[in-house]
Amino acid sequence: MSQGIVCFVEDSDLDYEVGMMAVRLEHPHVEIVRAKCCTEGKKIIEERVPKLVFLDLNLARCKGFELLAHLADTFPECLRQIVVLTTSSSPSDREMALKLGASDFYTKSPDPDQYLSTVRKIASKLLS
Repeated sequence: MSQGIVCFVEDSDLDYEVGMMAVRLEHPHVEIVRAKCCTEGKKIIEERVPKLVFLDLNLARCKGFELLAHLADTFPECLRQIVVLTTSSSPSDREMALKLGASDFYTKSPDPDQYLSTVRKIASKLLS
């Protein structure tokens, strides 16, 4: 029995794998999908309407801000489901992400255990 869809817009294989493990620890039956770029993320978000989206800002082929801006213009109701999870600790990046409508902003820890803990807490809070 599915508890909805969680999407990671994430180009790092390691971050995706750890994030997926974290979500599964809290919600083993949720469907998890991945987009490696903004184009794939846009398609998944608009067609499948995930219950939760983890968005990296620093993607190889685009910046997460591009996806946030597009969604704010064309599909604003899905923004409340988007949590920015990025390596950036810049206050201006945080401010811009929230201004564009992201529901929250977290800086990724380089420690995999801490990263797992952060994703797990977000999933526990937002998928319950």
